[in-house]
Amino acid sequence: MDEVLKGYPKDVNHVFKQLPLAQIHPQALNAAKAAVAAQKQGKFWEMHEILFKNSRKLEPENVKKYAGEIGLDVARLERDMESPEIAKQIDEDMALARSSGVRGTPTIFVNGKRLMNRSMDGFKAMIDPVLEKK
Repeated sequence: MDEVLKGYPKDVNHVFKQLPLAQIHPQALNAAKAAVAAQKQGKFWEMHEILFKNSRKLEPENVKKYAGEIGLDVARLERDMESPEIAKQIDEDMALARSSGVRGTPTIFVNGKRLMNRSMDGFKAMIDPVLEKK
């Protein structure tokens, strides 16, 4: 994704949706809530990265520790994680995934079409024709 965003800095937006696969990973929902709550403090990507690096250690006490490490207000994060707004956003993301036939992560769409070849060439093959039509 970094390569794509650098290659198309004005033409491509990266939109991330939550799909916590709790049946596979018991802490996935907690991690999704933490990432979305971190967004309210302007640190979604920082939280996403630290959670991803520590994907096998996502118990609530560890998530709080990671939040502190990246400079989040931990008490605010905990309150936000329990808010109906965060739950609603995750529920909507999950419903969108189901309606789009997404069953696992990562799944990438380019201009509404599922990307099968995740190489830079695969991205280019889907992005360039759209840009040429503009």
